[in-house]
Amino acid sequence: LVATVGACGGAAEPFDRPADLGDGWETATLEEVGLEAEPFRDLVEVVEDEPARAVHGILVVRDGRLVFEQYFAGYRFDYDAPGFRGEAVEYDATNRHNLMSITKAVTGAVVGIAVDDGDIDSVDAPVLTWFGDDADADDPHKDEITVEHLLTMTSGLEWNEWDVPLTDTERNDLIQLFLVDDPVEYILAKPVTHDPGSYWYYSGGSVNLLGELVERATGTTIDEFARTELFEPLGITDVRWSEVNTDMVDASGELELRPRDLAKFGQLYLDDGVWNGVEVIPDEWIDTSIAEHIAIPGRAADGHGYGYQWFIQRFEHDGEHLDAAVRTGWGGQALAVFPSLDTLVVVTGGDYVQQSFVSELIGTHVVPAIAG
Repeated sequence: LVATVGACGGAAEPFDRPADLGDGWETATLEEVGLEAEPFRDLVEVVEDEPARAVHGILVVRDGRLVFEQYFAGYRFDYDAPGFRGEAVEYDATNRHNLMSITKAVTGAVVGIAVDDGDIDSVDAPVLTWFGDDADADDPHKDEITVEHLLTMTSGLEWNEWDVPLTDTERNDLIQLFLVDDPVEYILAKPVTHDPGSYWYYSGGSVNLLGELVERATGTTIDEFARTELFEPLGITDVRWSEVNTDMVDASGELELRPRDLAKFGQLYLDDGVWNGVEVIPDEWIDTSIAEHIAIPGRAADGHGYGYQWFIQRFEHDGEHLDAAVRTGWGGQALAVFPSLDTLVVVTGGDYVQQSFVSELIGTHVVPAIAG
């Protein structure tokens, strides 16, 4: 009973075994995987002591077993509500959550499946193979942009969604995608400001081109392709994926999954793309996705780079480096995969106004708990 309450609310102690909900997860206690309970109890206290940070859930999977699962009350994301906080929710294991930019990692995985299926010839294929009629033919540099450049956010196309707030609808390029008649044309009309492959800059535009590319290459929308090729093999059925407009799925954000289902996706990156004995994502794609392809400007000395829609991040613990593949999202969403520990962490949240607390939460409180 206590374990069941822990899976469906915040009442259970964090060292209880998560409930077996018949969703494909094997569960275990922290002790059974060699982890101590006290740091996790401290972690819960940190969250409860800072309610303004709006953490909604934390899950830890170790050695392929769900060992920690805790949920908290919060507010569902609503773009039109004050502070983006809509309906009040007592979060539990049954609630879908808006993953924001964690969606980008899912899009990257779907591209890998399409490459393995032969729908996309290669990551070296020029993007204009699919978008030649949408691009400015007078700019020869656009001919050089490949699928891999979109995956690594190194297309060189001018883009601005980090330097101005999302509420600035005139200048934020991501918001413009929801307002213009033709998002693909809007993205490809941008000038090339860096040689493709030479410079990293955060671009939801590049990811939405990937989503449209999948549709043009496979003949089906990215959400439908992901449903049959990714989610169904994982036993994931409760999915919602928003649209930029009626003709384009938002491949860069606003995919909604339950936290346990997001953890299944993350587990693929610890098990060579395999779930329950079935290869879902090619193992070569897994390795390539979470390998560093380019350094993050200004963060290279800290060990921060970028793979295929994953941040490659270095944490410090007891004087040693601990490398992880991390995908974060607006509001405090995170999926962090630690290959050397055979561990992954899922965090969901609703702090859409302050600077995200999730990196501090993982680095200062979660890493000592899982590495101690």
